[in-house]
Amino acid sequence: MRVTGDRGFLRPQNPIIRLIIEKRDDVTTDTFHLDSMACPRCGHQPDIRDPANYLGCPKCHAQLGIPVNYVVQSKQPSIAELRSSRERPAGLGIWRWAPQLPVGAAQAVSLNEGNTPLISLPTFGSRFGATRLHIKNESANPTWSHKDRLCAAAVTAAKALGARAVVAASTGNHGASLAAYAARAGMPCVISTLNSVPQTMRVLMESYGAEVRTVEHSDERFEAIAAGVRNEGWYPCSNSSSPPVGSSPYGVDAYKTIAYELWAQTDGKQIDAVVVPTGYGDCLRGIARGFDDLYRAGAIEKIPRLIAAEIFGKVGRSINTDPIHLGPWPTAESAAFSIGGGFTTYQAVDTIKSHGGDAVVVPESSILATQLELARSEGIYAEASSAVAVAAAAAAYRDSIVEKDDLVVIISTSSGLKDPAATAAAIAAMKRGN
Repeated sequence: MRVTGDRGFLRPQNPIIRLIIEKRDDVTTDTFHLDSMACPRCGHQPDIRDPANYLGCPKCHAQLGIPVNYVVQSKQPSIAELRSSRERPAGLGIWRWAPQLPVGAAQAVSLNEGNTPLISLPTFGSRFGATRLHIKNESANPTWSHKDRLCAAAVTAAKALGARAVVAASTGNHGASLAAYAARAGMPCVISTLNSVPQTMRVLMESYGAEVRTVEHSDERFEAIAAGVRNEGWYPCSNSSSPPVGSSPYGVDAYKTIAYELWAQTDGKQIDAVVVPTGYGDCLRGIARGFDDLYRAGAIEKIPRLIAAEIFGKVGRSINTDPIHLGPWPTAESAAFSIGGGFTTYQAVDTIKSHGGDAVVVPESSILATQLELARSEGIYAEASSAVAVAAAAAAYRDSIVEKDDLVVIISTSSGLKDPAATAAAIAAMKRGN
């Protein structure tokens, strides 16, 4: 299915938000290139040190009944500045693009994230006539997922702002990544997760020293985080509310580097479409902001069509609601649990609508079959959520959303090794002839 394109908002119980993040006199332009963020809908600018910023814009919540994530306010880079960054060593990873990021490289918390490979898919693409299909393999990051970009920037910001600990609500990649970057920064880390989290994911989080707290129901994670932000000085680096807002705007902007890297890796060739696994839309929003920078600077002639690959149709359904409704939409158990849940976000819907993008829904029956097909045809073992994007790309060709000779890039967010049990079950079923 393709679509072109509230309730229970969690607030701290104390009506007077107490500033927990300590004032730091050494926050300089070497660490932050800017000192403001704003609501993309109404323009409201909060104090960047307000710990309640993770809850989104309070004015839009009052008007719409839904949260809207802030975006950082940055100076539009010139073509000369972008080219200068492109000429810096690729081995710098995301910090090659430091002048275009809201946090600087001088005090970066880094594990050499970014600079992930762009790989052509000639065999897989030939099955539906695609001649220029590629995949950007984010499992080449330090903790094997795209979340490393976000967490590098978010932890750098948290440390500069004087936070006492970092926290995330996560069932997988985000928690593992944040735990690693917190360890690198020498900061305590708390991960609030579900009892059902795969054992591999929990081991990863705990191996980096995170305190992992499990709960039965998703919303319980956010209640614990609200208390920690209010009373303990925690800095939320993931979405931490229900309905969801999205992650730290500093972290979201780190995904701009995916767009910048694609521009560099394709030698400035026009990319026609980018397919992104989408739940809350952090990566989708960040990539869009990166292409916006490139377009406004004149580095590219047009912004690629952005395709949100999803499993329950929540983005597509929310696009068509007026007034906007983000969920909850019907859900089911899914191998692609990292983009599951019944809600999407304003940032996901707004990105698709404002960029003329699409939302493509992939049925559960296609996910693990596509995962195995990609692995056996191209040697790339992607996580289930990434297989959703691969299947969505195939559907986009079949439905003529993209043309067979278009340059199309799939974002593969992580490795299948994060949840091998799901793949093992699919292989066993295949052997049984099911």
